[in-house]
Amino acid sequence: MKKAAFAIKVRFFLPVAFIITAVIVLLTVWFVSSSVRTFNKQLEKTLSLEVYTIAQMFEREKMLKLEKVHSNLKVVESAFNSKSLKRQGSQIPVEIENQVNGIRHQALLENWLYNNRPLFADSSFVDSMQTLVGGTITIFQKTDSGFVRMATNVRHKDGRRATATFIPNNSPVLEPVKAGKTYYGRASILNEWYVTAYKPIVKDNVVIGMLYVGDKEKDMEELKKIISRIKIGNSGYAFVFDSNGYMYIHPNLQGEYLSDTLFLKQMRGKQNGLFNYVFENREKTIAFTYFEPFDVYIAASIVNEEENRAFLFNAVSGAVVVALFAALLLMVLVYYFTSNKLINYLNKLQQSNKRIVTISEALKESEERFQKLFDSTGDDIFVTDVNENIVEINNAACKTLGYSRDELLKMKITEIKTPRFKNYVSENRRIIYEKGSYSFESEHVAKDGIVIPVEFISRVVSYKNEKLILSVVRNLTHRREMEREILSTIIHTEERERERFAKDMHDGLGPLLSTIKLYVNELKSVTMSDEEREEMVNYCNQLIDDAVNATRTISNNLMPRIINTHGLIKAVEQFCHLVNKTNKLNITFDSENIERLEQNMEIILFRVISELINNTIKHAGAERVFILLLKRENVLSLYFKDDGRGFDVDEVMKSDKKGMGLKNIISRIKSINGNYEFKSRLGEGFSIKIEIVI
Repeated sequence: MKKAAFAIKVRFFLPVAFIITAVIVLLTVWFVSSSVRTFNKQLEKTLSLEVYTIAQMFEREKMLKLEKVHSNLKVVESAFNSKSLKRQGSQIPVEIENQVNGIRHQALLENWLYNNRPLFADSSFVDSMQTLVGGTITIFQKTDSGFVRMATNVRHKDGRRATATFIPNNSPVLEPVKAGKTYYGRASILNEWYVTAYKPIVKDNVVIGMLYVGDKEKDMEELKKIISRIKIGNSGYAFVFDSNGYMYIHPNLQGEYLSDTLFLKQMRGKQNGLFNYVFENREKTIAFTYFEPFDVYIAASIVNEEENRAFLFNAVSGAVVVALFAALLLMVLVYYFTSNKLINYLNKLQQSNKRIVTISEALKESEERFQKLFDSTGDDIFVTDVNENIVEINNAACKTLGYSRDELLKMKITEIKTPRFKNYVSENRRIIYEKGSYSFESEHVAKDGIVIPVEFISRVVSYKNEKLILSVVRNLTHRREMEREILSTIIHTEERERERFAKDMHDGLGPLLSTIKLYVNELKSVTMSDEEREEMVNYCNQLIDDAVNATRTISNNLMPRIINTHGLIKAVEQFCHLVNKTNKLNITFDSENIERLEQNMEIILFRVISELINNTIKHAGAERVFILLLKRENVLSLYFKDDGRGFDVDEVMKSDKKGMGLKNIISRIKSINGNYEFKSRLGEGFSIKIEIVI
């Protein structure tokens, strides 16, 4: 009986044991793979946290630098004001250099005495302040070209002091200084970035110069000591490099440039991120963030295989041991129908489920962080499915269109299109799915009915086994307005040219031809004597010569022949010579390194120069004009300055009736992709600088 009962139990138990074993094996495999994924997620989180911590160190470094500059400025200002600064009536001829483009020219600086000593090139004060507070110190004098360094301990790369270099007037640093305010912030000084402070020097309520203190933006040596002590797992480390790939901090590559451009491409244009990267046949996980104030990338990496090896061995070993023990235990429990033991096992299973819930919550938290980054993007972002339904949207798109998030998620992408572009949606989406990415222009209709011209940059993305289209949408309203304004100015310029041509023909050539016709009709008279007829013919010949000359003059105004035969320089010299002969204006024209240019550019530059001279004659009341045309490498520069009465630039540019000549000049410059900078004030003349890359 006992043997039969035992046999029955065995036959009953074997299928149950097989099922238990299969279930335990499947659970073990699932547990190991789940543990590895969780471990990898934790490693990625650790990497991101380390990168964030280092970024906070950089932020602290930036704040410390700014605080130091604040305190240093107070010390330097107090020391500077403790001695007398006198402005002598004499001037010093000095060759000064633009610190941005390296262009030099002669200038006259005021002769300043500081503490009864000539200040120019005297470094005693700035050097004493450097010994006291550290960093760099400079005393600037204000000139027409910008603010010139009178005394400084800022040095060129070759060790020379940067005396007689100047910050040009278009620098954003100078805007608050000219208004009598102190500027704090970043500034490029001889191609190096500093945390700076600029304090205006004021005499008789006029800004005559400024004091500068600064400190190099990045103290990488101190940061390297801290970062090198950071250990991440068994194989990880942190490193720092700039956007050009120069490695500031790295265990092995410090001071070198990254040769792998693929590595840099995965980071450029992104604020932060995480990606896998294969280096020397080993897969690495890289976390990074871009620290914009210092223009550097902060990154941390680990070797996946080294980090996973020990964990995987321990996880598999532990799981196998636990599985065997659990299988044996379950078999014994089932065999003896031990319910109490089974309840204990279920309790342990419940604890395991709690751990799974914790992991799910961590995943949800990660998704929320991604959503915050998604919503903080400035451009509109749409995610649509294959049926054109909007499945995701960011806050910028909601704000642009005036719809709530819930409203847009119930709409198709075609519902926000204008009728003209609605028919193009299907074709554009076909191209996106076919090519993987596509850029095009379209029009959106906001909730209030306003039509918004936009540019789409779309690509196919995979999400939950579904092919979606992610589109970054940029508002083109401002760009279209600028294009319309430029086109309007060009059309107006052409109309003025036509009007002037018609007037020249009517007032100059028309009367001559009418008179010739009158004389020719008189020649028909039979009562006219031969002597009178010959005299009449002579008059006709003279009038025909005048008509030919008038035609030549009109033709020359449309297209100066001297440009075709001798080029721009000869044409400008001849034009200036003709103006100088009138004794109304004295023009000095000079050129350097100018050869023949492309014909269209020569004509446009001639029109610009002649229009500038005509404006000066008509409106400025000037006595002298200086014109300089030069070429350095591939940049053509035109400088024009008069000593006339000047004008309010803002008032003229905003007026519909005034300044058409200046607006015509601007449209001509833009037509050859040129940049311009002009300035004028009442009583201070007018000047313009034009630069064209050729």
